[in-house]
Amino acid sequence: MQQQFYDFISKLLPEHEIELAKVDRYLKTRDLNKGDYLFAAGEICQFIGFIIKGCFRIFILKDDKEITFDFFVEDQPICDYESYFRKQPTQFYFQAVETSKLLILNDACLNLLFEESQNGQRLQRLVVEILFFRFRDSLLSLYMDKPEERYLKLLQTKPELLQRIPQYYLASYLRLEPESLSRLKRRISSRSQTKLSAS
Repeated sequence: MQQQFYDFISKLLPEHEIELAKVDRYLKTRDLNKGDYLFAAGEICQFIGFIIKGCFRIFILKDDKEITFDFFVEDQPICDYESYFRKQPTQFYFQAVETSKLLILNDACLNLLFEESQNGQRLQRLVVEILFFRFRDSLLSLYMDKPEERYLKLLQTKPELLQRIPQYYLASYLRLEPESLSRLKRRISSRSQTKLSAS
């Protein structure tokens, strides 16, 4: 499990050097069942998670209705970094879509990685950029892309994800009712079949 995390760091910043045995002492794992929450709105994110196995959705509540913001899967960090950094309550819910396992990077672990290691501050910047740009892109897509555009982006970039998430979560992500999602999928499928027939 730790190796999966170290491989992630190595790809992100190959020149990063640290004595891994020191980090190992602080790394903890957490298992979550389907439906469990990693964080809930009103709580403070006390750590950064790294997904070893499983899938999470991040959603907000608006007028008592869930709006799915994004999905996170294996080999990705997961956290509301603003909540972690500023020690303020998050506005998001982080829920396991599948039985999942994470590595927990607490303050002591992150201090080793970011403050006490060579190139640590550069590593921190890269991790923060991943989290920040992911949230920014999700926010822009949520407000600027039409449901069909959001669906096609998933279809093109993360087709395997569509097999892992329940349709009502996908509908929430697209801001559609489940029936509208079914019509959208039929329309896209029909269009694809027409193109294949024409070719």
